[in-house]
Amino acid sequence: MEQLYVKKVVEGDLSKFSYFVENYKHMAFSIAFRIINNREDAEEIVQDSFLKAFRSLKKFRHDSKFSTWFYKIVVNCSLSKIKKRKTEVCDIDSIDDNDVIIENVESEYKNLTIADQKKYINIALDKLRYEDRLILTLYYLNENTIDEVSVLTGIKSENVKMKLHRARKKMYIVLNNKLKSEA
Repeated sequence: MEQLYVKKVVEGDLSKFSYFVENYKHMAFSIAFRIINNREDAEEIVQDSFLKAFRSLKKFRHDSKFSTWFYKIVVNCSLSKIKKRKTEVCDIDSIDDNDVIIENVESEYKNLTIADQKKYINIALDKLRYEDRLILTLYYLNENTIDEVSVLTGIKSENVKMKLHRARKKMYIVLNNKLKSEA
């Protein structure tokens, strides 16, 4: 289906590009926001990414899904924006994760309402480094495979697995600390 829309756009039916905008704008925003952590910048990144995708559509080789190709553009635009901003990111790598008891986090988390669960997930994601937010977002929210995350981020599959594992642990640390502080 996507190949048909790509073909139509390349042949000059520019209105067919709206298919891609409608289907990918929400996840593109989610990815950009998780990396950049700023709503306005994320919206700008999504617009820039669609523009770049539109201009480069003739170069799309169909050796991957359109979504994978497009989300790679979103990731690259987001990372470029971070390099320009040179933001300071809170590094929680120094936190001792031996204190975290994952079962406690899971049981406390399950007792929360869905709205509160979402709130705490967003709070925890905001405290992570952009690379951790990106990997967690791509894998869990976007439901990409390890190989797709590897393509999107340019990180080898083995390293994606390791980084995903570490990002999950960091997420538990943040959730544990937050749930303890509010208990």
